[in-house]
Amino acid sequence: MKRKIFAALAISAIAFVSCKKEEPVAPSEPGTATLTGIITADLDVYNDTNSSGGYQWNPEFAPSGTVVTAVIDGADLDPTPDAGYDYPDIIYTTTIGSGGVYTLSNVQCYNTPIDVVLMFNDFSYDQITGPATVDKERYIYTLPNDTVTIYKGAMVINDYDYNW
Repeated sequence: MKRKIFAALAISAIAFVSCKKEEPVAPSEPGTATLTGIITADLDVYNDTNSSGGYQWNPEFAPSGTVVTAVIDGADLDPTPDAGYDYPDIIYTTTIGSGGVYTLSNVQCYNTPIDVVLMFNDFSYDQITGPATVDKERYIYTLPNDTVTIYKGAMVINDYDYNW
């Protein structure tokens, strides 16, 4: 009889010790990242010649007001995404300011790195091709999309040029 009681107590003790109370994990607090840089374009090809007559690339700042857009897949901002749900894209926009500077501040993210697609609007410009004020040629400037990785607290600095 003592053996049965001892066995029952031992089994109860093992069962009691092996049970752990599941502590809920607090969800990660959202944070932000900043994307910034300088965007240039060769708006004046005439000034790309050095004093010896050789080629020396000398780009100008892209025009102020040109739009830069950042797109994040909405599922990337859900810690437990539902495969059956069609998450909307999260879109941030800014314009190029003086000196070719663009800045996208307060882009929402978490500690886990996520990808952001940067898109740059095309623009047209009368590119300077010679010394006279009439030496201009209409030119369409295009810049392909770029993917950058952000995470909470990141400052991502990427410069771009519409000519490459």
